[in-house]
Amino acid sequence: MKAVVGMIAPFSLAGEWYKGNLHTHSTESDGQASPQQLVDIYAENAYDFLAITDHMRLTDTTGLEARGMVLIPGSELHGGQGELGQHYHVVALGVREPISFAADATAQQVMEAATARSELCFVAHPSWSSLTYRDLLSLPDHLGIEVYNTTCHHGIGRGESAVQWDDLLARGQRLLGLAVDDAHLHYPDAIGGWVMVKAPERSEAALLTALRQGHFYSSTGPTIEMLESEEDRLYVKCSPVQEIRVICPKPGHGSTSYRLGRPGPFTEAEFAVREAWEVVRVEVVDARGRVAWSNPIWFV
Repeated sequence: MKAVVGMIAPFSLAGEWYKGNLHTHSTESDGQASPQQLVDIYAENAYDFLAITDHMRLTDTTGLEARGMVLIPGSELHGGQGELGQHYHVVALGVREPISFAADATAQQVMEAATARSELCFVAHPSWSSLTYRDLLSLPDHLGIEVYNTTCHHGIGRGESAVQWDDLLARGQRLLGLAVDDAHLHYPDAIGGWVMVKAPERSEAALLTALRQGHFYSSTGPTIEMLESEEDRLYVKCSPVQEIRVICPKPGHGSTSYRLGRPGPFTEAEFAVREAWEVVRVEVVDARGRVAWSNPIWFV
């Protein structure tokens, strides 16, 4: 068996790792901080890029002092209605002009508008929105879903959407997972979740291309330093952690460092790849319970 290299390639590709937040709100919609204040907050925390994604509008960032960061234009769109009554929320990045659609647009039409008018888009906070796998299966092509959202975690305790992600993977959807803040700053909800993108340079074009190619992982703290798959072996190297999980969405499959007899802290582990796995993703968990998520690794 061999891994589909797109999801593990960033760990061996040339380039640098860049840290960024892809979902943030300012006073241009319902956030507490101005666009410049948001830039200052993330720059002071050593971020390399930031997307200000105000609701249903495109916030102009061209006049801001970027403070060394790449500012990616974006917007959060909402419309349609899920099985349990909530709107779909879609984050669009690389937006050049405001994205509009009919007030009664379906979720599919919202996603189609976002796809047509942006460089990439993904589904925001499916757990907070109570979107089911049936809701999510109905959408046209997009990058993936937010596996972690800081404001949803800190606000109502429903920031993680790994269950929805696994439901989609189990049904053959090749979707990626992103950690974001969705910061509004009405309460502490910044600098909690981010993506680490491997790109040849720190520019908007390079970062968006790397995101589309799956050359990133997501985190609330730990780092993933290497993922490597050869034949029937999966090797993981990371910052010191207490646990590594190899998550397989098929019933009863997967593995963990506990099964290897590896008490933490440790920084690497090797797992045997089983024929039945088909797709797995890796989670590493540190002593504080913070998590890093790899993108899925498909085996062919």
